[in-house]
Amino acid sequence: MKQQTKSNTVQQQQENNMFEFAPDIYELILPDTFHEEADYIYLGAENYCRVYVLDIDYPSEMYVGFFDSLLDKGEIAISVFIEPRDTGQAIRDITRRINEMKSNAMLQRGEPDYKLLAQIEWYDALRASLQRGIEKILMAQVFIVVYSKSLEQLRENCIRITKFAESLGLNMRCLSFEQAKGYISCLPLGARNLKYIEKFRLMTTSATACLFPVGNTDITYEEGFYIGYNAITNSPVFYNQFDRSLPNPHMAIFGTTGAGKSTTMKTMLGRMAAYGYNICVLDPEREYEKIINKLGGKYIRIRPGEKLGINPFDVEIEEEEGKRFIDLNSKVADIRFILNIISEYYVGRRLDGVQMAIIERIVRKLYYDKGITSDPESLYTSARTDEKGRLIVGKIKKELPTLSELREELFKESETQALAKAMEVFVGEGSLSLFDCQTTIDADDKIIAFDLKEFERDNFLKFFASVNILSWIWNKFSNAKLKGQKKVVIFDEAWMFTRYQASAEYLEFISRKGRKYKISLMIASQTLLEFLQNDTGRAIINMCASKILMRQESDMAAQIAEFFRLSERTVEIITSAAQGQGIIINPREKIFIQVTPFDFEWEYVTT
Repeated sequence: MKQQTKSNTVQQQQENNMFEFAPDIYELILPDTFHEEADYIYLGAENYCRVYVLDIDYPSEMYVGFFDSLLDKGEIAISVFIEPRDTGQAIRDITRRINEMKSNAMLQRGEPDYKLLAQIEWYDALRASLQRGIEKILMAQVFIVVYSKSLEQLRENCIRITKFAESLGLNMRCLSFEQAKGYISCLPLGARNLKYIEKFRLMTTSATACLFPVGNTDITYEEGFYIGYNAITNSPVFYNQFDRSLPNPHMAIFGTTGAGKSTTMKTMLGRMAAYGYNICVLDPEREYEKIINKLGGKYIRIRPGEKLGINPFDVEIEEEEGKRFIDLNSKVADIRFILNIISEYYVGRRLDGVQMAIIERIVRKLYYDKGITSDPESLYTSARTDEKGRLIVGKIKKELPTLSELREELFKESETQALAKAMEVFVGEGSLSLFDCQTTIDADDKIIAFDLKEFERDNFLKFFASVNILSWIWNKFSNAKLKGQKKVVIFDEAWMFTRYQASAEYLEFISRKGRKYKISLMIASQTLLEFLQNDTGRAIINMCASKILMRQESDMAAQIAEFFRLSERTVEIITSAAQGQGIIINPREKIFIQVTPFDFEWEYVTT
């Protein structure tokens, strides 16, 4: 028994010796070195900092999340110290102050001092809120630490951040010759070594709440689908681009070759399909065929010279505020845009006002000649003959106008004859006549994709086909029978839209319609530069409330930072991100994510 006790004692001593050199919590957060200068601290290789304290002269009006914009400006840390103040003493001090101001007001002659009267009224309201227990008085003090990789960069960052703080009405005072005390005060150790009584600000509880940042580090939306996880906190990320807190449901995804852009798009496609979304894909590189077939969708291959079975004049019954109608105004805008890009590319100029007016009149006449108005019943007939001469009886959709009929009418007007001549290849047996036909494609499938691979040598034809398909599917998704359902249109290689000025106007038009009918346009591109270098591209990016920035070229860092208003650290993340990593940006947050396909998904989400 004694031998066993001795053995246990030796074992305990060995265990104690083993843990004797284990680091404690303080050693884990200690910097490599600590050297204090007059106005900065050297913390080791490529690590400098400067400590500030906020002056008591805060803005008169603050709001929750007031410091969020300051935190976005770079590598800074904010420490807020709060100490309670005796409410009874605060009420007595306020009462004394009110009496002094009232006495001064009574002694004044002539015009009343309205500023003084306003102060009295404000103090009266504050005292009342304290007496009722609505508010409490607190003493607050704020320290700010700016970090940088070099001394020169520290100086530049401090100038930039202090100037931005001034724009918020904040005065940052450098703790000269007390940097070490200030830095230690900012550490999460509970103690505060610098007690600048003159730098304390008396604040109410509601005003003090404004000192705390509310920037979210995680994304979770109601009805959101799983994308991946937060690359910093490892928490799951559930996203819903249709959430009411977002201005619109549109999304843009940018990433260089190998960044994982296509994998991300396909992963999201599969999960949206699992949630029952209606999905249409414009596939320029035949990348989506495998996943579309796997999900039971329809994959349609388009070939030049063959009729596609999509008529640009096709219309559907829409519903708004309980009223069903045919939106001919939107269809006029669609046709006008299609003719505008034909004119811009083949005639060499965009349509002028006179030509647009003529086109609108002709389009309305073509519908009128078919007996089609805004009345939903005007879209149908009781019987008609199909292309093979067979008689079809019942509630049958009427034949709609075609591009050939439009061209015939344009020839009758001198102002549009040049445009009509340019349309020769787009009608009849022309090489680009794939849309000069009646609609025969059934769009009732939940998932449908169009293969544009055959057009890869002709960027204009690819663009023209994309516009017509986009217009057609947007029209189908606006159908009253799909009201309330979430619909997504995925368009890879959206850089084509940046080549034509009219694109931004058209996308803005369909984006407004998308908000109304729960249609999300998801665009993707490898080349962010093509979007940033012209107004059309920038307008397209701004149209999308949700953006995912995956790995970008380092030589574009400055442009990315300026346009998206990103901090230096955020740009560093984007330019060095691993495959599948990116930053989700929307008006609510910026989150660094890792997109993670499930094991069974890898087979069909990789190219």
